[in-house]
Amino acid sequence: MPELPEVETVRSGLEKRIVNCKIEEVKVLREKTLSKISAQEFCEKLKGQTFIAIKRRAKNLFLEMKSGLVIGVHLKMSGSFLIQPASEEIPKHTHVIFILENKMELRFKDLRAFGRMNLFSSWEEAGEQASITKLAPEPISENFSFDYFKEALQKYKSPIKPLLLEQSKVVSGLGNIYADESLFLSGIQPTRPANSITKLEAEKLYKAIKKVIIDSIKVGGTSIRDYVDTDGQLGNYALQLNVYGRKKQKCLICDSPIQFIKLAQRGTHFCLNCQR
Repeated sequence: MPELPEVETVRSGLEKRIVNCKIEEVKVLREKTLSKISAQEFCEKLKGQTFIAIKRRAKNLFLEMKSGLVIGVHLKMSGSFLIQPASEEIPKHTHVIFILENKMELRFKDLRAFGRMNLFSSWEEAGEQASITKLAPEPISENFSFDYFKEALQKYKSPIKPLLLEQSKVVSGLGNIYADESLFLSGIQPTRPANSITKLEAEKLYKAIKKVIIDSIKVGGTSIRDYVDTDGQLGNYALQLNVYGRKKQKCLICDSPIQFIKLAQRGTHFCLNCQR
């Protein structure tokens, strides 16, 4: 599933390419991609609209129109936006097409078909319906301070790895890949109770979370299976992964085999020697 760096890369790509572009027509090729709105109403309301801003909160994308309408999008496991010439062949698994006035098309492609798209009458409605007010601070936001993070960890006895994935408790936007990587860089085992983490360990984890998110954004995110940016390019952070996806391979630090367990039903990678 695309995590914060991937969604931010998509947001940035859309912002550069479609802001101030007018929609001439919308085609919905798979109506189930839409949530709580019919294909006919979706197409009718968006025809003639102009994109003015592309926003993101955690893993949610919001495409704002000049009229105030907002398209809310969750990419889920394999959703992606491609900006392509109208003359170019439409890729398989394309579910929604926005035909733009500049002879380009914004195409929403989703191999696994879990992605969802909705239309809101305003930014306020979008925020309320998408429950973004319930989300914890993001790693790259001003609200994600060390004091906040340290105190938040002490509230929970649950294992640290699943807690980092709970979008409403300690931090939002962090997913399986970056949780594993952050815990490795900070030397903390994923099964450790959150409230057992010392101040020094919390500081290491805090810095590691920010580092992996910022570093991944710089290289366009991580492409493991389906993720591509708006130009169809793969993210390059996979080249920097220390533990994720490296089951039984040698640890890059100590040569011990990377462990793999299921923790709260999520695959979890760690080094038994480097992480305590």
